[in-house]
Amino acid sequence: MKKFIIAIGLMVSVSANAQIEEGSFYITPRAGVGIADLTGKLFDPTQSGTDYDATLRPITTFVGGIEGEYGINDKFGLSVGLLFAMQGSKTKDNLFKIKENYVNVPIMLEYYPFENIGLAFKAGAQVGFSFRRRVQIDGVEYSADYVWARNYWGRPVYVESELSKQFNKVDLAIPLGVSYEFNNIVFDVRYNLGLINVMKDDPENSKNRLWQFTLGYKFNVTD
Repeated sequence: MKKFIIAIGLMVSVSANAQIEEGSFYITPRAGVGIADLTGKLFDPTQSGTDYDATLRPITTFVGGIEGEYGINDKFGLSVGLLFAMQGSKTKDNLFKIKENYVNVPIMLEYYPFENIGLAFKAGAQVGFSFRRRVQIDGVEYSADYVWARNYWGRPVYVESELSKQFNKVDLAIPLGVSYEFNNIVFDVRYNLGLINVMKDDPENSKNRLWQFTLGYKFNVTD
């Protein structure tokens, strides 16, 4: 127990410069792992006459990007990010899988409760833009993006596929998180609570859920 207390004391003393400063601006590139899922089920087995397990389950994905933060004062910061995230879900047997690539733009208020300790709690709002969508059924992958076709005059045009029309291209979410900074290295844990159904005509609930675990390096660009 004494060793644990000493270790905590050393971390606090070493990270004495981790506190946010009023009027400073910080840039943090970050990358890590995401655990993505969709709420609800693929379909209701009781209504389809089958005992197939249609529950959607998490997939492990990549997340990464960059965030900028402005120090409002020595307790609060305001951050804006540009983060890439792979999101989606799958059934237990991988018979069905949805994979979407998003560019997420979180705007978050960050609260540093303790002086000279790089612990921060954060919450805010996020808009996400889906730019690549794939649906996999029984090992066969189908694109849900725009495709090349020919118009009435035989010229190639870029049109939206019928499968793509079933997807919402914009997502809204509430990001909640906590981070700890040590020697400018920032470990961030975040949960994105999606508010919009991924599928437009889905009568059930198909909202995004995403856990993010990232490491970043924080630069004070006002020094």
